[in-house]
Amino acid sequence: MNNKTPKSMSVAWSRYWSTANPKSSGCLPEAPKAVEDRIQEIWSSFLSTLPQNARLLDIGTGGGAVLKAALTSRPDLQLTGIDYAATLPDLGKQVTMIPKTKLEQLPFRDESFEVITSQFALEYATLPEALAEIKRVLVPTGSFLFLCHHAEGIIKEHNVSRQTAIKDLLAGSGLLNSAIKIVQGKKNHNPKKLKLLAKLLQALQLKHPDQAIINEVAEMTANMTQETGGLRKLLSLRQDIEMEGRRISALAAAALDHGQVEDIVRQVASPEREVAFELIAVPETSTPLAWKISTVFS
Repeated sequence: MNNKTPKSMSVAWSRYWSTANPKSSGCLPEAPKAVEDRIQEIWSSFLSTLPQNARLLDIGTGGGAVLKAALTSRPDLQLTGIDYAATLPDLGKQVTMIPKTKLEQLPFRDESFEVITSQFALEYATLPEALAEIKRVLVPTGSFLFLCHHAEGIIKEHNVSRQTAIKDLLAGSGLLNSAIKIVQGKKNHNPKKLKLLAKLLQALQLKHPDQAIINEVAEMTANMTQETGGLRKLLSLRQDIEMEGRRISALAAAALDHGQVEDIVRQVASPEREVAFELIAVPETSTPLAWKISTVFS
């Protein structure tokens, strides 16, 4: 995320990573196992090439997916994760986690790391400044691997589709706000009001048949309207959904096209290392999944 990133986005990501499923990627919560396996395969292959006891910095670490992979396959590595979010998971004593850190202002001395990684994070930054920082803190012969969102990839497509459903859920007269108004008016046992919610849900299901979030929110809403403290829970749920919408907007804006990836390659290349990129496709398809940008040593 860049220097102009509003405070609301920091709050959105902090809230997400403090409550997210530990196995969540944050970007594709319903990813097929083949996609998850492909991403793990990329990291396993890269981690196996690293020198013993190398210092590794994972930028925009989020839930620590890359660091978790490293802990499993390369426990000898010295691991550090940084993220713009204020709250990050505790991955144990072997990992140093530093929250509230911008990619454009890394709090490390020159040449502090032999390895830098990023999974769906680098592209959110102001790239010239972030890439300059990466080159500064990486030793000249160091290596890196960045997985970045593809502008025409399945992750962006999935999330934009989900965002459309979110906008309908948050509409002024939509399911969620209607439920809040019913509870505020203490009419949560009124048959007519409950019938209204059922109609709103049915309309959303017809409009977004492939979006699981509709049924997820409907189930939570139905429970919350009947629970003690239901209004507080509904307001919190609405805030969570609003923040997810903001995260998706940021993702859509950050996803990289071919020309932007070429620019990154030019900026991080040096006489000591060649940099290459490739399109990673969804397994057994030609559908873009991500860009892979990495060092190549002769």
